[in-house]
Amino acid sequence: MKMTSKLIAAAMLVGTFSVAQAAPMDVFDLKTDGGADVFTDTLGEGAFYDNGASFAKLNDVDGNQDSAGAFLLFEFAGFANINNFGIYNLNDTNETLQVFSGSEGSGGRQVEFDLDAGTASTHFGTANIGSTFGFYLQRGNTTFYSDASLNGGVDMTRIFDVTGSQNSSFFGSSLIVAFEDLIDGDFDYNDLIVGISDVQAVPEPGTLALFGLGLLGLGMTRRRKSA
Repeated sequence: MKMTSKLIAAAMLVGTFSVAQAAPMDVFDLKTDGGADVFTDTLGEGAFYDNGASFAKLNDVDGNQDSAGAFLLFEFAGFANINNFGIYNLNDTNETLQVFSGSEGSGGRQVEFDLDAGTASTHFGTANIGSTFGFYLQRGNTTFYSDASLNGGVDMTRIFDVTGSQNSSFFGSSLIVAFEDLIDGDFDYNDLIVGISDVQAVPEPGTLALFGLGLLGLGMTRRRKSA
C-alpha cells in the first residue's frame, strides 16, 4: 500500500515595503514594517530562538495518516506578488517543489508525500523531495535557500522552533520559517514568514560535522584513559 503524507497549507498575505531592522534571534523580535510585533507572547511562554537549523524533517510518520501543515502567515515585502515559496531536496537543488505562489494570493494549499517513493506533490507538480528537506524563496531567476552555503554563505533564513507552543498566532506550527528576499536587503526576515507543523528542525551540515568530530574526540579521550 502506498504510504502518503499530506501537508495542508493556508495563507494570509500582506504586501508592503520593508524597513531596516536588526536581524531577529527570537521569534518575538520579528517586526512588521510599521514596527509592531508580528507575534506576541500573550501566554508568557518566553523566547523561541533561532537554533541555527537549515532543514526540516517530518516527524509524523505513522503509516497512511502521515501529515504536516504549512501556513503562509505574513509577507511584508515589495516583491510579495512574485515571491514563491517551496521545499527542495537536500542532495539535489534541481528537485524543488513549489508550495505557495505570490501571485495566487491567500487560500489553502496541500502537499502530498509518498514516503515509499520519496516524492512530494502539489498542484504545481511532483518532485523527489524525501522526508527531510530544505526551504527556498524564489523571485524570478533568483533563488535563496535555507542552507546559507547555497547563498554564498549569506543566511537568508531564520528558523524558530516553536514546538509545543499554545500561541494561537503560530497556527499549531512546530517551526516558523522567516525569509529575507534581498541579498543586500535589510535582513529583518519578515519578507515571507511560514509556519510548518509536524516537523522537527535539522541543523546545518557543518553543525552536524562539528558534533560528529566532538563525539570522535570524546571517544579518543576515553580510549586513552582506558589504555
